[in-house]
Amino acid sequence: MIRKVEPADGHHPRRRGWLGRRHPRPGSRGTATFDLIVRSADADTAAADTPDTVVCCTSGAPQITHALLTDIQPGDLLRVTGVLVQPQAPGEAARLTVHGLEVLDTALIPVYWYPGLLEVAEW
Repeated sequence: MIRKVEPADGHHPRRRGWLGRRHPRPGSRGTATFDLIVRSADADTAAADTPDTVVCCTSGAPQITHALLTDIQPGDLLRVTGVLVQPQAPGEAARLTVHGLEVLDTALIPVYWYPGLLEVAEW
């Protein structure tokens, strides 16, 4: 399993969060997309009902795409680096183009799936 892939220049912002409840999905032209659930930076002092932020992520790097589609599962704790684009309208999710990926911790319960399952059931 791939544990860490870093960008060449190392100057991208970092985000830490959990992989959303859906498996990463293959995209066009060798990309993979996934949702990263990010907690507030001051999660210890934030109110209990403070919502998490969902960041829509995409990567076209071959090593990262392969890891996302074969090794990483919902609930894994990830650190990603990349280029963050703020949403253009309120209520839309921010978008992150991922250039680096590190698995900090794995989910406690493995989730078994096959690619056709995403077409059969909406999680």
